[in-house]
Amino acid sequence: MVLLMRRLLGAAIAAVLLGVGVPAQAVNQYVTKGNVTKPAACNNHGTIPAGGWLANKSCGYVMGTAIAGTRFDVHTTTPNNFHFGRWRAGDGSNFCAFLVPAALDLSSSTPVAASCSADTSERLSHRRSFGRDFDAAPHTGNGAIIVRINPSACTGYYNYFTDSTYSTGRLHDPVNFPLPTTGGYRYSTNDLGASMIRVDALGETIWLFVARSCIASQLPANLNNQND
Repeated sequence: MVLLMRRLLGAAIAAVLLGVGVPAQAVNQYVTKGNVTKPAACNNHGTIPAGGWLANKSCGYVMGTAIAGTRFDVHTTTPNNFHFGRWRAGDGSNFCAFLVPAALDLSSSTPVAASCSADTSERLSHRRSFGRDFDAAPHTGNGAIIVRINPSACTGYYNYFTDSTYSTGRLHDPVNFPLPTTGGYRYSTNDLGASMIRVDALGETIWLFVARSCIASQLPANLNNQND
């Protein structure tokens, strides 16, 4: 009997150490919506036609758009109703970010395993974790550098990041409208593959990515690389 108890205890300890039989914390996954109201808490007005903005923190830098009909796993929700969790794109790419309020169909809840940590949230809150060559010092600027765009040569994309390293990516989710001839430059991705700009289109101010090569020759040499 003593030997049997020791074996059972040993098996239980091994299961805990290996994570066998210990379920991951469950969170709720929702389908994302389009025509999302911009967050008034961040002094934004209007709507986001394609889906809710993804950001590095509440009222932070826009990092992409949670296209309507995709999925978002809600891990935590801030007092001003930004959701932190994992956005899952239609092409299989996914990453942790903050989603603006009112961007989810709350009737579509499905339990899934948690996959975004508090450490990731903390790392993401610092802008150099995902970008470089910003238009201004931390907590200032908002697409302050105006650049010319050649609509026949440059396409806009709602997203670039593909995982939570934020170290590389690819342009995906092309916009369904021609770009205007000017935009406001905000930052570039750390691999210099893309740049985030704001444009006036569809009657709204829209944040999107373009290939950095489309505008690189116009960018000043003294772009800001301070962290926050």
